[in-house]
Amino acid sequence: MNRALATAARPVWTPMRLFKVLALLLLLVLVPPFADNPYLTTIFISAVMFGLFGAIYDLMIGYCGLINFGYAGFIAAGAYASALAAFHYGISPWLGLLIGGAAAALLGLFTGLITLRLRGLYLGLTTWFVAEALRFTISNADSYTRGVRGLAVDPFPDLFGISFARGNLLTYYYLLLVLGALIMLAMYLLVRSKAGLAFKAIREDELAAQSLAVDTTRYKLLNFTVASFLTGVLGAYYAHYLGILTPTPEEFGVPRTVEILTIAYVGGRGSLWGALFAAFLLIGFQEYFRELEAWRLVLYGLLLIGIMLFAPKGLAGLRKHFW
Repeated sequence: MNRALATAARPVWTPMRLFKVLALLLLLVLVPPFADNPYLTTIFISAVMFGLFGAIYDLMIGYCGLINFGYAGFIAAGAYASALAAFHYGISPWLGLLIGGAAAALLGLFTGLITLRLRGLYLGLTTWFVAEALRFTISNADSYTRGVRGLAVDPFPDLFGISFARGNLLTYYYLLLVLGALIMLAMYLLVRSKAGLAFKAIREDELAAQSLAVDTTRYKLLNFTVASFLTGVLGAYYAHYLGILTPTPEEFGVPRTVEILTIAYVGGRGSLWGALFAAFLLIGFQEYFRELEAWRLVLYGLLLIGIMLFAPKGLAGLRKHFW
């Protein structure tokens, strides 16, 4: 039986799947440089970054059924860990990517140890309490984090002769693509492994999984910690790309979590890739109708309602109509 499970969990790269991945990569790699438009490049950076955040969130809720209402707090943990390491101790931002990942993973491990025996709404609320406690701590530790005054963050230093000065948007974009490819590959291999099968079993029926001798707490802790680490790495990138950090609710509070949760849901739970398409759709939608000001939020809401009514499985559920 173990051999059968291992065979079922093994990744299968069909020609059609390989074609779809290569087509997506070509679009992401070629469009910004050929367009030669800084505004469009900024949109692509935002869409890819929030698509990756949505995919990581989907790893938790879509594969293991873990609700995290404090997700933005884990982004803050990675962002501030890397930024403070560079600001106070002169540590390279390149090493800061790992520092940010480690800080968020430790926060995820701590949160998981105290919450993962909870379920549903209780788990979500507890993660929100932890994240808000971290955000208020950052706000009040003014002498160390500069609080609401804002923490200036250095850009990435040159690497192999490539300049990462703040205005070089394309280099930041391609760095994000490299990080994104590594993150998506890591999550893909994880969900296709035996651990991924355990995640899905827990998502479908945790009691049934326990009756089959699956250590649900250990697998949920693994899922939560890995997702937190990946979030921290991306949060560290976000800090050095943005250039200044402030612990506002819009940046690291509930509004940011709701935005990422929406991307994950519209993309389709349990798909990973769906969040990337949803991010381009939703962020592009907002930017296209920016001139309508407040009315664009009404259109945004109507779009979300339409997707929930006519495509309850998200964009990933519509893929058979497009391929």
